Amino acid sequence: MAENTRVSTDARVPNIERKVNLINTGGASSNNQVLRVKINGRSHFVQVRLAADGGYAAVAVQRNEIEKQVPKSRLNPLGVEKTKVDRPWVIFTVDKDGKRTYGGKGRTHTPTAPGKTGNLLGDNLPFTGKLETTTEAQALAQAATATINGESVTQAQFENMVFTKASVLGKSAAAKEAQEANRELGTGIDAFVPAVSEAAAEEPPLRVLPHNAEDDPAVTDTVLQPGNNDAGVLDTNLMNDITDGVQEFAIETGDKVKGLFSTVGSFLEDLKITDAEIEQFAKMFEGGGGDKIESAQYPLDNTYGDIRGQDYVTIDQFIYEPPRRDQIFGDSISNVTRGNQRRSPLKRFVAQVKLPMPNSIQDSNQVGWGKDVMNNLSAAITSGVMQNPVLVGGIGAGLSLLNPGLGQMGALLAAGMAQSGGIDGNMSDIAKAQAVAKKLSSAPGAATLMKTNLGSMILGAMGVNVSPESLLARGFGVIPNSNLELLFNSPSLRTFEFNWRMSARNEREALQIKRIIRFFKQGMAAKTVTNQAGDRSLYLGTPNVFRMQYRTAGGRIIQGVNRIKPVAVVGTAVNYTPDGQWSAYDEGQPVSCTMSINMSELEPVYASDYSEKVIEGEGRRSRDIAIEGMGDGDLYSINKNEVGY
Repeated sequence: MAENTRVSTDARVPNIERKVNLINTGGASSNNQVLRVKINGRSHFVQVRLAADGGYAAVAVQRNEIEKQVPKSRLNPLGVEKTKVDRPWVIFTVDKDGKRTYGGKGRTHTPTAPGKTGNLLGDNLPFTGKLETTTEAQALAQAATATINGESVTQAQFENMVFTKASVLGKSAAAKEAQEANRELGTGIDAFVPAVSEAAAEEPPLRVLPHNAEDDPAVTDTVLQPGNNDAGVLDTNLMNDITDGVQEFAIETGDKVKGLFSTVGSFLEDLKITDAEIEQFAKMFEGGGGDKIESAQYPLDNTYGDIRGQDYVTIDQFIYEPPRRDQIFGDSISNVTRGNQRRSPLKRFVAQVKLPMPNSIQDSNQVGWGKDVMNNLSAAITSGVMQNPVLVGGIGAGLSLLNPGLGQMGALLAAGMAQSGGIDGNMSDIAKAQAVAKKLSSAPGAATLMKTNLGSMILGAMGVNVSPESLLARGFGVIPNSNLELLFNSPSLRTFEFNWRMSARNEREALQIKRIIRFFKQGMAAKTVTNQAGDRSLYLGTPNVFRMQYRTAGGRIIQGVNRIKPVAVVGTAVNYTPDGQWSAYDEGQPVSCTMSINMSELEPVYASDYSEKVIEGEGRRSRDIAIEGMGDGDLYSINKNEVGY
């Protein structure tokens, strides 16, 4: 790493250093381009870090789980404790002068124990971390595995994407805040502008330029020719006058169209949705969510998390993030060829509620199946179109303009001729057609099936609706085999309903109950742009989303019941008179109330959810710690002895 580059390459950047450093974590990047490299066979996000002096770095952070010896205890007889360590891999740095250096150094990050402080610089950092070195050879090998949205890229494309991300960071709202902080510190730095390296200057990212009407080829003027029956009766002068008038009109109109093309092009160019606008929408509703939502628990004297206590549920609330944003703003071709990857909708942790286990716990998994029919004639035509869509489909579609029945017969004939050697084979078309007709007529009932279909189509064209099945049933006492099958249609979204009765025994417990009710009512409400009641709002923001988990007395996930994916709370109902009459303490606090919560999962359950393998997200935490779920994904490993979803 160049000595004059101030950008941090540690696994984590302390809050005090963020005044002069900006970080893009890789997942929500500029242009929604997800940048990854492989380290030791596993894929990792590439973080782009930009310093206020113009230097920037590409860093991948690898999370390792290590074991350490601790004093033995009854709960830990082996005296072994697992902890996670973040190790930085510095791929390359670019200093403020544009000099690029592959490899570099950075410190590891080990989270401190709960209840203990780190170095007071933020992020719960330890005082020191092990200094790790990434050699130039290691960095170049990692860069060679780089992908953008899953597609392999060259080293130059990789370097340019990092530069693009650094440029977007320099224009972000976080950069403006850092600029203000730098002014207050008197650093003399008032802008985050990444240095353009030689590689970035040589091969800039691909841009789509607007259409330039001036480059259109010239239109050749044409001369009006006499009609077939004119016999020279039109006066030559009159013809010339008409021709000149048409040419003048064409030239004048063409100039106006060219100018309009240029104007429309500029107009449409300004209407493109930019990365800055996408980022603006993400922050638009931060101030329209009402007052702070607080964590709460009921009852107040619970034994949640105590190994000798009671089982319970935790309900975490998160800011919502569109899980398939790339489907709209990402790589459209990749969406078609590979499908769209779902990201976690859990953007940022808000608060947590702890409640007793519900009295009614049940789930119902359903999928959509439906009946489908395809008679043998339709199957034959379908097969022909799928094998030769241009020939069979073209003939069928052309004849359908005359009559739908002719279209069917023509497509069937073309399919048979193609299968018997092709229309352009040695045999004549007439001979092939006769061979196909003979083959169809030789099969018992085949000709009758075609004739009844043709007759039904012809009758339909005259306004007489008689199905082929009706003709066969009335005339012969048979119906064609419809090949009825039950086919899979779609997955289904699960819904859940839970009820809790809460009775306040003192003022503090009454406060907890009110916080719990507000937790759900406020969290499920749509957001506005401003946080002032009654103020105008052009858009409405998506409500917060929730994650509910059943837990043992010791705080672990219960494996004997179903799991629930991230949900939306679609209904909250509170009965303040559960005993059929009003009963309250001083100041009108109800003695008891019943709360009903209706939830709907955000995505269906898939077979791959019953797996120990997960993508994107730890999904391995089982203990209920302070602000559980902060930064967690929504995918969780399921072992083979667990009920799971």
